[in-house]
Amino acid sequence: MISTCYPVKYTLKLSKSALLGFGMILMLFSASAQVVPGVEETGIVYKYADNWGATLHSSGIGVNYRKGRHTSGYSYLMSDFSLLTMRHPKEVRTVNPFSDNNSGFIYGKLNSFMMLHTGIGIQKTINAKGDKGGIEVGHGFYAGVSWGIIKPVYLTIFYKNDQDGIRERIERYNPDKHYPDNISGRASFFRGFKQARLDPGLYASYLLNFEFGKSQERLRMIETGVSVDLFAKPVPMMAFNTNTNYFLTFFVRILYGKLWNRR
Repeated sequence: MISTCYPVKYTLKLSKSALLGFGMILMLFSASAQVVPGVEETGIVYKYADNWGATLHSSGIGVNYRKGRHTSGYSYLMSDFSLLTMRHPKEVRTVNPFSDNNSGFIYGKLNSFMMLHTGIGIQKTINAKGDKGGIEVGHGFYAGVSWGIIKPVYLTIFYKNDQDGIRERIERYNPDKHYPDNISGRASFFRGFKQARLDPGLYASYLLNFEFGKSQERLRMIETGVSVDLFAKPVPMMAFNTNTNYFLTFFVRILYGKLWNRR
């Protein structure tokens, strides 16, 4: 039998990778903040802005929404909301050849993990596209609370008995009882939300965006950047692998939005 245990007390420790991630974000924000002279001051400045879209990052996918208002020059103060899935680097999908369940499962996965970002940030224009169109370049720095959502994994398990032969039952994954030969497949993703718990942490992200829409008010953007999430204790995602309390991810987003002066 292989058993796992997790320490009762944790301390908040910053690893070299986490420090490097925060350092990269601050350095990039500081450097690009100097590239303001390219802004065309004759352009129209709108009072309100929002955007929404889909995210592909180095450990999963997600959705994003921002809304804010003009502060000064070509700067906007934005609220930031993102829901992101997270994949452990050791996850490998497995299918039991003796099962009719083709959904497969990830052996050793204790919990599914998602992050809900709620924060604020500054969005600035580096180079405006002007009245004749073109590509507008901007950058932003965001920070806030990262709400970790830890949901236990449920699997369909084989059981043998003298009366019915082989039966299947849905159970929460237990590394001491469940092995590749008695796991039929994964249960519904929605199974386990009643046992889900929140693990709050912090996040910071730096991004560059490129807006290429012809309209001044309707936005179409591609965005890329880096984000760091830090939690007080390691997130128990896998049973037989090292779990971590920080996540450094690189992302690309496709966003749509609008600018306006009246509600």
